[in-house]
Amino acid sequence: MLVLFGLEVPLAAIAGFTSAGVAAAAAFMVWLQWRERQLRQDDVLRWANDVIRNLQTLYLTLFLGDAAFDKASSRAALAQIAVDTSVLVEQGRLFFRNTPDPSYGAHRHPAYRGYRPMILDPVVVAHQIACQWDGAAEEERDRMLVVAEDCVRRFVSMAQREVGRSRTAHEDSALKGEGEPLDKLLAQVKPEKLAALRTNARLSL
Repeated sequence: MLVLFGLEVPLAAIAGFTSAGVAAAAAFMVWLQWRERQLRQDDVLRWANDVIRNLQTLYLTLFLGDAAFDKASSRAALAQIAVDTSVLVEQGRLFFRNTPDPSYGAHRHPAYRGYRPMILDPVVVAHQIACQWDGAAEEERDRMLVVAEDCVRRFVSMAQREVGRSRTAHEDSALKGEGEPLDKLLAQVKPEKLAALRTNARLSL
């Protein structure tokens, strides 16, 4: 028995309070760690979305070319991508540290020593393509286009492993896709749907 503030408190009760306090503190620490991981994942997701937007915009700008963009618009888009991808590389260093190697880059600032993480490679390459496209020869541009598409797919694959969900919210979302080409889907459109579409278009005039 222990006397606290003039009251007799059984030792068993004190032990129970102590255990409860320790458990609460442990639970709070676990929550803080989970919250920190969640905030970091949210930040990485936002960063990854910005990277995907830039890489896909680069690919489409190069692929569609004069068919969709005039020269001035294309050059302006590439200039913006060059700036954005450079910034995204530096932002990515906050989330993904270089692989240490005392024999490589030892003279550099700490964040740049060793080897750059693989997930940043497609972003760096996209930046280089955006900078060099205007002065590239036709064959080199063809090669750049192939590399630009590969950059998108490589990055999305790595980002999916980093921040993608391991399970979907509903099982239907995880079902195998049909993979039907556009020409097949167009052929499947029924005449009555086309007629209804044309009728609705006339009524809206």
